[in-house]
Amino acid sequence: MRSVPKDGALEIGWDEVRARRLARSSLTPRAPSDQLVEVAGAVCGVHAQVQASAELQLAARVEGLVQSDVRSALWEQRALVKAWTVRGTLHLHPASELPLWFAARRAVLRSADKGLAAWRDPSGVLHPAIGAADVEAVRAAVWEVLDGRCLLRDELAEEVVTRVGGAAGERLRSGFAFFLGELCQGPPQGTRITLVRPDQWIDGWREVIDEDEALREVCRRFLRTYGPARPSDFCEWFASAAFKVADARMLFDGLAAELTEVSVEGRRSFVLAGDDLFDPPAGAVRLLPEYDVYVMGFRERDRLVPAAVRALIAQHGRGRYEGPAGVRLVLVDGIAAGLWKRRRRGGRIELRVTLAGRVGRAARTELELEAARIGTFLGLEPELAVESG
Repeated sequence: MRSVPKDGALEIGWDEVRARRLARSSLTPRAPSDQLVEVAGAVCGVHAQVQASAELQLAARVEGLVQSDVRSALWEQRALVKAWTVRGTLHLHPASELPLWFAARRAVLRSADKGLAAWRDPSGVLHPAIGAADVEAVRAAVWEVLDGRCLLRDELAEEVVTRVGGAAGERLRSGFAFFLGELCQGPPQGTRITLVRPDQWIDGWREVIDEDEALREVCRRFLRTYGPARPSDFCEWFASAAFKVADARMLFDGLAAELTEVSVEGRRSFVLAGDDLFDPPAGAVRLLPEYDVYVMGFRERDRLVPAAVRALIAQHGRGRYEGPAGVRLVLVDGIAAGLWKRRRRGGRIELRVTLAGRVGRAARTELELEAARIGTFLGLEPELAVESG
């Protein structure tokens, strides 16, 4: 275990960075079975645009987890909450932490134009621009309509339309969900989402007023889990078009007294002061679902995905457009070693692994254990097939 010397920046290797991020993400080792909510908080939220992916991300990090544990935490215990936060996308967070993430999101959007530009929907209909005042009126109407209620998106949109009408109403009918902002999801009805007010859904809800401090706290959390990192890494991971790299540099400058500079094979990066220990690499094999937060937080993709795996991703339908984030990666010692697919057939879950190269017998054994873990999580009998790409 090494720490930063007093006389200068520590030179760190990428193996150590990967080992640190694996550990901070609860991928090595996995967290105990009673730490589901804590893990969701430690990874700065679990990407949840695809619910199945969010559930498998947690299964990869928590021992003995089954699917009903995640759903119970979301819809029955309300210990987790599903809302639009990091990059404006759906994430699962500890319910008690959602006010922090909303406040940090407001901080980076403050300078953005609150109106909406003209927009052509998927049906080809051109919707005119909407001014900031009309957008605010829609958001206020959404809040009023949801008072004490849990509604499907279409139900909510229709009721809001009766109140605001006009151009905003047409956009609401189109399905363009600019009104979702600081709402959270309630229990789904089949495949359809429902929406609720977080101040009524979450027990003990308390608004975070200091948005700048919320953003600083989110930056600290990012550095703890995904550091060493640079301002540009944080900007890409968290922000929006309104938040530039220059803004992220100012944020890091404001935190200078709380940061320690390190060098990752010549790349100037930062960790939190006093959080500068680096354990030696620890081997592990993991099957990560699409949009896994380890991959989303690993902004230096050239150090995560070797050329041979990039070639496999380029052949993948989603990979061609979304890159490593949109595919399911086989991780060996923190590095992408291949891709995998899953398909349910009756009471079985078929897992097909395509590796970019050969792996040893120990790694093959770990792949079998990973398949068994996924089968247990889903309550299905796993079938594993492994091939070289």
